[in-house]
Amino acid sequence: MPTTSLTPFSLVRTFVFRRYITLRNQVAAHVDPVQKAARKRRKKEAKNERLRNFYGWCEGCAAYGSIF
Repeated sequence: MPTTSLTPFSLVRTFVFRRYITLRNQVAAHVDPVQKAARKRRKKEAKNERLRNFYGWCEGCAAYGSIF
């Protein structure tokens, strides 16, 4: 059974990753609720646009399906 050995960089990567997570959480804690709501709304709009494009494409294929 293969075992993973620790490289010299694994501890450094772990340290950097943990610092990044801590910093990200601290920044997220100070975000204005209005900005948070606006970001969420933009994200939903982008998702809805992707879904409209995808299902529009599916409907087009279904409409032309009888031709092929």
